[in-house]
Amino acid sequence: MEIIFLGTGGGRWVTITQKINTGGFRIHASKNMHIDPGPGALVALQKANISPLSTDAMLISHCHPDHYTDAEVLIEAMTHGMTKQKGVLACSESVLVGKDNLGPAISRYHQSKIRKLEILKPGEESNIYDIKVEALPTRHSDSTTVGLKFHTECGILTYTSDTEYFEGISKHYSGSRIMILNAIRPKSDRIPWHLCVDDAIKIIREVKPELAILNHFGMKMLGIANAEARRAEKETGIRTISAKDGARVAISEGRIKC
Repeated sequence: MEIIFLGTGGGRWVTITQKINTGGFRIHASKNMHIDPGPGALVALQKANISPLSTDAMLISHCHPDHYTDAEVLIEAMTHGMTKQKGVLACSESVLVGKDNLGPAISRYHQSKIRKLEILKPGEESNIYDIKVEALPTRHSDSTTVGLKFHTECGILTYTSDTEYFEGISKHYSGSRIMILNAIRPKSDRIPWHLCVDDAIKIIREVKPELAILNHFGMKMLGIANAEARRAEKETGIRTISAKDGARVAISEGRIKC
């Protein structure tokens, strides 16, 4: 199994300036899944020499542009130019049907060509081909945002998506072998609805994954993400890295290679 980071940026200003990419990440196993395909996902796929036509499923955690912008074009790739009923699209309620003043982000036309559509709700499970996916609760400005827990043959991979720290958050990530945490700001420099690195450290310390990956960096993380990952590793004793655009993490039952 392999995780491929197509974009490690997040938040409005990194998205607008593209100081780093915002294309989300992929999990390549028996099937290929794209998670949160924000702006530039298609360009990043080309740079990584990955055909967008190889996409089997797409998961979108919530209805903010840095998480969904390239989704419709990826659907066109996944369905071979809208000529086949193909693929899985699993998203928050806001992305598929709309919620409050958000969404929907995917047109009815594009939804009509997907073989299997699923709305992800906290506490519920979905089967994406041979991988069980749990939707996890968050605290974010899109109230339907979900974290994701992938039960794979190489262990449990979890993704916080965008959320602020809340009491009991760590229990939802129990058993994680690899955690991807969206830490938009360094140290204790938190903003509403998001994790800072100090929040991520608390979660890592409680969950104790084999590998923690800091991801989804805002402007204040640029140039210091590696140092923040080293600090997190020192404070938790857990191997911690910062995600990089184009980076790949290879996972087998006995080894994780970054």
